Amino acid sequence: MSVALLSSYRRPFGSPNAVIYSYELSKFFLDKNITSILEVGCGIGIFALRYASLHRDASVMGVDHSARTIDFLSSNYGKYYKNLELETRDFCEEGLWLGKVFDSVYSSDVLEHVTNTKSFVQNVYRHVHAGGKAVINFPNEETHGINHFKEVDDLRRLFAAFSEVKVFKVNIHHPVNKAWFATRSLYENLFSRSTKEARDRLYSGREEQGIDYFEDSTCFKFVDSKSKGLNWMASVCAEAFLLIKPEIDTREVEQGSILNCPRLIVVAVK
Repeated sequence: MSVALLSSYRRPFGSPNAVIYSYELSKFFLDKNITSILEVGCGIGIFALRYASLHRDASVMGVDHSARTIDFLSSNYGKYYKNLELETRDFCEEGLWLGKVFDSVYSSDVLEHVTNTKSFVQNVYRHVHAGGKAVINFPNEETHGINHFKEVDDLRRLFAAFSEVKVFKVNIHHPVNKAWFATRSLYENLFSRSTKEARDRLYSGREEQGIDYFEDSTCFKFVDSKSKGLNWMASVCAEAFLLIKPEIDTREVEQGSILNCPRLIVVAVK
């Protein structure tokens, strides 16, 4: 336990919600013996840094549309992980090529925000080894993001280039969620007014609650605030909460409606 808590200073702050659970979720679907993985839309590195720190023999690349986010990651955390490469790229760019392919491509909480889903999936396909796997994890609720899929077949058509496509519904329950978010709310009110104001601005009176650029999100403002010591304390607190493992239920959905599912995972084999 002490090792996990002390090592948390190497990872950016993240609460024990669906985003930080992305690593726990990935273990259900990613092969254990992969030697290379690409995360599309790495944000502040909640998944990429955790994967790089726990899989030192694997080559990890994180890409994000936001140059400011990648600069933040590189300057604050890149030096700790020799197996991690970070790049600013727009994964909706047609014909995007990173110069290599990977055993797996992983993406969490991105697909619901992208502007060109067809180009996004084509670029994912291009960067997976033959026989490799893409695991795309995202919420599918009408109140969040700009893309909402109604039927399972909508996703199968989008990922039709892959030889096999499976869709899973996911439910996550953590016994300390309410306590954590109460603590985070107190933190914002006392020490990070800019974050509270950003949250109010982003999530009030908007029909589409999507964040298209990560540096505009409240999560980025949290870690980029001037309260570095307080953010470190919050990070340790988050790591402590994560030691209490969440209950994660996954169920494959073969047909029917998937609209307003809190979380979906597409597993596509090339």
